[in-house]
Amino acid sequence: MNDDDLNELIDAFTAECEEFLQLMETNLLAMEAAGLKERQAAVKEMFRAAHSIKGAGSMLGFQNVSAAAHTLEDCFVILRDRTDLSALEPTTVTVLLQGVDALKKITIESVQHSDVTTPDQTENLEAIAQIFAQFQAKYGKSEQLPPPAASQSAAPETLKLIFEHDLLPLFNRLETEISQASEADLAKSVTALNQVYYQLSGLAGMLQLPDFGKVAQPLRDLIDSPDLTLQRLQSEGWTIAQNLQTARQQILEGKAIEVPKISPSPTPPPSPSPSPPEIPASPTLPASPSPPAPSAQRPTIRVDLERLTELVNLVGELVINRTNLELQESELRGEVKRIRRSIIDLNQFGGQLREEYDRLSFAEWRGGNGNSGLGKLAAAETEFPMIANGKSSPVHAHFDILEMDRYTEFHSTATEVIETAQAISQSATKLDTLAMKFERSTDQLRRITEQLRSRVMQLRVVSFSRAVDHLPRALREMCLTYDKEVNLLLVGRDTKIDESLLDALRDPLIHLVRNAFDHGIEMPEVRQASGKPASGQIEIEARHQGGQTIITVADDGKGIDPEMIRRKVVTKGLATEEQAQEFSIAELYDFLFWPGFSTTEGVSDLSGRGVGLDVVRTNLRTVRGTVKVDSRLGKGTSFIIKLPLLLSITDALMVRTDHNKIAVPLDAVEEILHIKASEVHIAGNQPMLWWREEFIRLVRMQDLLEYSVLPPDAPSPDPLAQDEIPVLVLASTEGMLAVAVERLIGQQEIVVKPLPPPLSKPRGILGSTILGDGRVVNILDVDDLVGQPVANSSIAEMSGKVQEIPPSSSQSPQILIVDDSYTIRQLLSLTLTRARYRVVQAKDGVDALEKLQNGLDCSLAIVDIEMPRMDGFEFLRAIRLTERFAKIPVAMLTSRSGEKHRQMAMELGANQYFTKPYSEAQLLQAIPKLIHHSII
Repeated sequence: MNDDDLNELIDAFTAECEEFLQLMETNLLAMEAAGLKERQAAVKEMFRAAHSIKGAGSMLGFQNVSAAAHTLEDCFVILRDRTDLSALEPTTVTVLLQGVDALKKITIESVQHSDVTTPDQTENLEAIAQIFAQFQAKYGKSEQLPPPAASQSAAPETLKLIFEHDLLPLFNRLETEISQASEADLAKSVTALNQVYYQLSGLAGMLQLPDFGKVAQPLRDLIDSPDLTLQRLQSEGWTIAQNLQTARQQILEGKAIEVPKISPSPTPPPSPSPSPPEIPASPTLPASPSPPAPSAQRPTIRVDLERLTELVNLVGELVINRTNLELQESELRGEVKRIRRSIIDLNQFGGQLREEYDRLSFAEWRGGNGNSGLGKLAAAETEFPMIANGKSSPVHAHFDILEMDRYTEFHSTATEVIETAQAISQSATKLDTLAMKFERSTDQLRRITEQLRSRVMQLRVVSFSRAVDHLPRALREMCLTYDKEVNLLLVGRDTKIDESLLDALRDPLIHLVRNAFDHGIEMPEVRQASGKPASGQIEIEARHQGGQTIITVADDGKGIDPEMIRRKVVTKGLATEEQAQEFSIAELYDFLFWPGFSTTEGVSDLSGRGVGLDVVRTNLRTVRGTVKVDSRLGKGTSFIIKLPLLLSITDALMVRTDHNKIAVPLDAVEEILHIKASEVHIAGNQPMLWWREEFIRLVRMQDLLEYSVLPPDAPSPDPLAQDEIPVLVLASTEGMLAVAVERLIGQQEIVVKPLPPPLSKPRGILGSTILGDGRVVNILDVDDLVGQPVANSSIAEMSGKVQEIPPSSSQSPQILIVDDSYTIRQLLSLTLTRARYRVVQAKDGVDALEKLQNGLDCSLAIVDIEMPRMDGFEFLRAIRLTERFAKIPVAMLTSRSGEKHRQMAMELGANQYFTKPYSEAQLLQAIPKLIHHSII
């Protein structure tokens, strides 16, 4: 085996070990909050992972890795067979996590130092051995395991299947390499046989078949011989191949493997045939081996990252040119239609010429009685003289006009016009056929381009889980160290991101989680005193929107106090007190990312040095990423990271505003409306739109864009002054926004091109795209626009057309969920939180009443009927009899669908009645009406 092949195997081994080690760590962390069945399944998965690492390490000669994985595997055996997993102790998980860490260090050291035992490896091996000793001391020693079944008794079914089917191609390859070996290619044959040996010995190690490994060992000794000749290779090689086939047959029959002694056999005659010569063998061997099978390992190549990036960019250019072809195809079809209309007109003109000639000829026949037609015909004959069978021919002098047709050049010209029109019509038919073929070819090109784009993107993208799977472990360690209870929720783990972004994301995510843990999440007693659960939550979500990846790190902690930042800015001398008072909230939050700026007074292991958020912004800038903060005091903080995609091809809605074309990512468009001016309301100086039972802001698109353009020749039309106003309802993490545009153009697939450095990203502009006709169009960044205040949104000129409404509260309604089922409460909370409601949970009626009596501001209560301590009917009766709570809308959500229960709920004052399983869409549609009804 040459160095390249070995390095390739080691790279695969390293990647595989990383996956198995991460799997063990993830399962250990999940076991703490899992049930008994989930814990048992997790232990089995971890056992298999350790077993796989042991076998792979043994196959590649990493004996320290194999030994450490074997010891850890024994720990999982004890955990599986001799512990009560329902009473799993946190210390047991901690000790096993330390064992996983030790195995990870041993793996890295072994790969770096070629399995040479270093002091660090010895220390880690001893650490794993101590863990195993602790397990034995705590749970008792295991009984001595019997020898492998394949060496003394009938082989298991799985072992038989492996040796019957999977090993046959490998044996065939061994025999083929021996038979086809030659003096010129002896080195290549030795390399191939080396690969066969590594696969056989690795299989023996993984299946715990030491005797089979002993049968294969002579092959290793043979190819390592310094004086190896072709004759010796074929002589001893055939004997080894025969012994391996015999051992395989013994395993299939359930017999013990007999390790033979190597005795040279006569050299087989050379054969040009690719099949090996016949050799003495047991009757069960096939008469002639099958053709050589390819290696089980798929061939791979290494590609420079820059070349791969160039390939991705070329795919984007291909999509742009495909769009250009589609535009040309559409223009071609339009031209064909125009030609057909012209042909129809030409045919009508030719027919009119024929009719006019016939009319004039009939007038001449009627005689020279002064008829104007005769004069016209004479003029025509003067300009177009008779031809062939006209009057001038003496042969036709005896026939009048009715007995013999007469033709002039005028008649021939009309005929030629008609024939030319017919020829053009045939050409137009061919053009139409070509246009249809062009359209089919364009559709085929579109499908091929989509497949190509998908395949190319798969070369560069990995799951987001690769960037966050290490965070649960880090958070657990911080919880144990600082005595806090914090849960980590990972949403969108399967979201695909560019692999080159992983390194740039790891440090920012660690800093943001540490920041949320230290600055955001309060101590349990403080949270309980403020009405929050003792356990805090940090949520990390990844998703794609409008040609970029959006990652949100949110916590439900105390939030950020802007006034504290303002005081810190003045104290550190970054601004005067007068200047600090002028700073907006966004400008104050921006100071958090300044080097050396910290909101804490002291310095600890977690914070106080002012380097955390500075690292976040610095790392993100290297990959053209941005980060911004959104916080509510007492409710929590969100950090929103935006990263450009390597190549994004998305659907966009093309609109026209202020004489410019603008592309709006279609996944951010919630709804397209055409409203009348009378449907626009005014709250103070802000236009508002009543949409889906709530008021949302209405702005002109040109008021949102802040980049400079050349002034148009004509004045910019005002969308809100039109009789019918096109409106886009845009949705983002910042909320909802209605945007009025001048005109809707249509949907189109676009390639998102981020602005290249050194250009800075303008607010509200995500990037640009190139249309099929070559024009460059800007793409909106909807997240930027929705959260942006608009200074020029007054529409005083429309005051006669709009209606005044009271300003709406900026705080979203709060909903109380009362249900004894934890699962139902969590599902409902997730649904309502995504719909931008605030949620409070109660486990029964008593708990809900206590929360209301303690001052909970509730806009709606969703209540189950059957609950302990106080059921839903009793809770409903209690709040309707209490004046403070009597006006709170109540919706019953229960599995009781009978009319008796429904009637009882309505008599007690329920506003709505839902049954389980409920329709999420129906529930979300009803909630705004219930809340709006209570406000009215």
